[in-house]
Amino acid sequence: MPRGDPVPSSVAACRAAYDAYAPGYARLLDPSIAGMVERLADLAVPRRGLSLLDLATGTGTIARAAARRGASVVGVDISEPMLQVARELSPQLAFSCADAHALPFADGQFDVVACGLALSHFHEPLQALAEISRVLQPRGRLVASTWGAGGATPASETIAEVLKRHAPLDTGDALDEERWLYPEQGSELLRRAGFAEVSVSTARFEGRFTDKGQALQWSLAWPCRSARLARLDDSTHRAIAADALEALSGGDLSWAFVFNIYLATNV
Repeated sequence: MPRGDPVPSSVAACRAAYDAYAPGYARLLDPSIAGMVERLADLAVPRRGLSLLDLATGTGTIARAAARRGASVVGVDISEPMLQVARELSPQLAFSCADAHALPFADGQFDVVACGLALSHFHEPLQALAEISRVLQPRGRLVASTWGAGGATPASETIAEVLKRHAPLDTGDALDEERWLYPEQGSELLRRAGFAEVSVSTARFEGRFTDKGQALQWSLAWPCRSARLARLDDSTHRAIAADALEALSGGDLSWAFVFNIYLATNV
């Protein structure tokens, strides 16, 4: 399939951020979304022996969870540094570099395509969804998670305000989260792409950072935010950290993540 229009600069900036901060993602962010990963894997692999493509596998968390449940797994991602982390963590699994808009697989090769928190990364979503449909068997399933509405991470919001004071907000690496945040919008797009039996459930997970230092590390570890920080000088870095830790003193260190989990059947 042709790759379509050139990659927008915002998408290229986001990809570069994920390339640069892959190890930090695995160390600081993956543990906090482990509940979502396990929920998605439960839905994606209801029985052993299924062939599963983990699309935009990142550091391979969903691929590993699916393999533990008995699926035959292939993981792909467009970020080679992310894949390097995935291979180090799971040398027994097959990972390869591929663009979701032009997948290097045969028609009908997989029973299931799983996609964790990455639908918002596809700059031509209908083309990516068409590729997912192509590589799925008839009646095969797409199981995908996105961020949902109603979550709250007060510490991260506090840190975001500190960042605004020190550096203007850079929108050059924004993702298309809004489309998938609301189930009716995401479901409509899946139906437009030709999927049937589309349903959405929400999953909520709650916890608490051990201290303000962990809250700061976690909040600054997201790749697009890390890339923004990398454009600042060392003195600004130190000022941001000092101001953020002061602002977090005595603050709410709880977190609550809400995810939408989309299920759709190929026709």
